Amino acid sequence: MGVSEHRIAGEGQSQMTVSPMPRRPAPQSGDVLVSRPTARADVYAISVIPSKARIVAARYQDAMEKVDELARGLAVDGWYTCDHTHFARIARHRR
Repeated sequence: MGVSEHRIAGEGQSQMTVSPMPRRPAPQSGDVLVSRPTARADVYAISVIPSKARIVAARYQDAMEKVDELARGLAVDGWYTCDHTHFARIARHRR
């Protein structure tokens, strides 16, 4: 039984192994993240996790290109979020 698995059984029933929902991929320390820090659609903040954003892009396409460029140079992954809860991987360069 794995660390995150649990065995459950009701009275008079055989045991059944239940695994929790699989974890969604998420940024790791060192990855590059682009986000929309405000409701404005034309402002994208770019940062290397866990640092604060130091680069700002005014267009979505510019932000995506910069994240890919930075992620490639750092050999990490690049991510996008619009709500800091859901993340989409937009570049895979982690070694």
